[in-house]
Amino acid sequence: MEFGLDKCAAIVLKHGKLTKNQNISLNIQTVIRNMELDKTYKYLGIEEGGGIDSSQLMDRLVKEYYHWVRQIVKAELTLKNKITAINNLALPLLVYSFGILSWLGKEIEKID
Repeated sequence: MEFGLDKCAAIVLKHGKLTKNQNISLNIQTVIRNMELDKTYKYLGIEEGGGIDSSQLMDRLVKEYYHWVRQIVKAELTLKNKITAINNLALPLLVYSFGILSWLGKEIEKID
C-alpha cells in the first residue's frame, strides 16, 4: 500500500490565523510541505483552510441542499421514505458545516 504523500500538505491555524511552521520531514526522501494561506482542502466534501469565504461556501451548501431535497421530492417514494432520504442524504450536507461556519444572522435567500 502506498500513500499519496505528494498530495499531502500541513497547515497549522491558531485562533484562525496561519502560523509559520517548517516543512515536516518524514525521512530523507519524504517531506510534507506547508500549505499556503490562500489554498484550501476538502474534508468531507467541504472546503476548509485559512482563506475561505464563508458566505460563498454557505450559499453553495444551501444550493446543494435544495438540489438534493428537490430530487428526493420528485422521486416516486412514500412520504416516510422521502423523509428518511432527506434525513440521510440532504441534511448531512449542512450538519457538518454547523461546527465550522457561523450560520447565526445569515439570511438564506429562497432558491427556486
